Amino acid sequence: MKQAKKKILIVGGSSNVGRELIKRLNKDNYEIFITFNKNKLRSQDKKKIIQFKLDITSNTQIEKLVKKVNKMKIFFDKIIFLQGQLAGKSLSDFDTNNIRKNLDINFTGQVILLKKIKKQINKNCLIIFISSIAAVRGSYDPIYAASKGAIVSFVKSLSTWWAPGIKSICLLPGVIKDTEIFKKFSKKRKKFQIKQTPNAELLNKSDLSKIIIDLLETHWRHANGSIININGGAY
Repeated sequence: MKQAKKKILIVGGSSNVGRELIKRLNKDNYEIFITFNKNKLRSQDKKKIIQFKLDITSNTQIEKLVKKVNKMKIFFDKIIFLQGQLAGKSLSDFDTNNIRKNLDINFTGQVILLKKIKKQINKNCLIIFISSIAAVRGSYDPIYAASKGAIVSFVKSLSTWWAPGIKSICLLPGVIKDTEIFKKFSKKRKKFQIKQTPNAELLNKSDLSKIIIDLLETHWRHANGSIININGGAY
């Protein structure tokens, strides 16, 4: 008897990392659901994928998504949060609205969505969050660093109080090569980031997607609550 496909939700699935992850997921094992804000997957990428429009800073859109998922009777086995934004500003360069918006994108919106969608999560679900090395090292952009640090504390709490039914893992990458954020860097800054990394190379979206897919295997359930650094040894 053919085993039922597991349902996976990728929040921020239309991002560069999200598209790479979708390419590598075994479509025979997973039914894929993603959220996008502006960039819906193109026709060549969207085969057998259900896409939900979501601005994660909007409580109204979060409510609409949850109602839609409930109506469709979808229960998720895996959830991956790829949502994030690096403004690259010092604190004095942020205005009040941008502070709130960045916190919503990088942390608060994800928490609200997860709270609202909990009833649509299957037992033994694994949730993977993408934080950043900035969570432990700090950053020129203190709002980004603070929001990513909040994810680390959040995962430690979830892994204690939601387990054993729901497990959580947090990844802390450094700068990810070939993402939209990386492309905006100057040549000088790109070289600086590589020089800072003992591996002498940056994590790329291909390797990150492979790491995430590895973590979806059931034997990784023992890593519940883990905060995993994947930054090439840069601390």
